[in-house]
Amino acid sequence: MKKKITIYLLVLAIICTFALPSLADKLEVNHDEVLISPMFTYIAMAEAKLFINSSGKATVETYVTGNSNVTSVLATIKVQQYKGGRWTTIKTWNESSNYRILNFNGSYHVSSGYEYRIVSTVTAYSGTQSESTTVTSSSQSY
Repeated sequence: MKKKITIYLLVLAIICTFALPSLADKLEVNHDEVLISPMFTYIAMAEAKLFINSSGKATVETYVTGNSNVTSVLATIKVQQYKGGRWTTIKTWNESSNYRILNFNGSYHVSSGYEYRIVSTVTAYSGTQSESTTVTSSSQSY
């Protein structure tokens, strides 16, 4: 009986050795869709967005969601302009929420001929503990 089980397991191991590499050959990975993001303890999601219309009105958005233990969220939202080879802050908002979610929408008129982006530093609080991260929007030319 032991000999049959040993032979069965040996045959199964040999089959798996040859079958698994052939399955791996058929696996396709699209490297353009790979997203690596840090693991947070309190921040479930943070995002910054920028939209500029044809008249130069920049719509600024920052969204933060904390996990169920989060009691408040703070955000410093900056509009930055790329000028002279560096990013300079031209407008800042400080926002807070006494809940685990913060949704900020603001607007600011920008000058033509430059690139702009949003840089938001967000902090989620859970009791005396906190966690911060900075998120940056894609840049927009106007």
